[in-house]
Amino acid sequence: MAVTQKPRPSAPKGKSFKKNESQESAQAGRERKREAKRKGLKPGNRQAADANSQQKKTSAQSKDPRIGSRKPVALVVDKPAVVVKAAHKPLPDPAKLAAEQEKKRLRALEQEMEAIENDDRLNMLLDKLDGGETLTAADQVWLDERLDRHQALAKELGIDEDDDDEPASPDDLLQRFIDDDFDPGELDPNYKK
Repeated sequence: MAVTQKPRPSAPKGKSFKKNESQESAQAGRERKREAKRKGLKPGNRQAADANSQQKKTSAQSKDPRIGSRKPVALVVDKPAVVVKAAHKPLPDPAKLAAEQEKKRLRALEQEMEAIENDDRLNMLLDKLDGGETLTAADQVWLDERLDRHQALAKELGIDEDDDDEPASPDDLLQRFIDDDFDPGELDPNYKK
């Protein structure tokens, strides 16, 4: 025997099943639907926000400013610091001051002279002149200015630019050797006379 299944009860096919509801619940459902469709804030909200902020301002102004200070209060009394006045330093001696200024001026001149001597462009142009090449007018003017400044600095610093180190003749060389009080013991402590 074949087992047959019971047919399931189904809803009527032509009409949808309608739920019985009261007028009140229907009205509440329509209100919810209408509110869900609305976007943005409720009308009049802007003025209500201003009214709230004015109430906060007036309440803040009405408070006594002396109450609730945030400044920390020392719980232990500290001894007041003793103010020690610095003794007046004696004015520097004008001679020392002038000597310091002169040293600074000489140091600045030495630095300027060293910068001129280490100038790559100047050295390159001097090498070109030694090699027999001709220079442009602008390079020649610049070179002359640098060399003039170098000579002025040497004169001001008391540096002798002449080549006195090379004697003019062999007799001068011999005379320098004779006049010189050269002690070989200065260079070599093991040297004995």
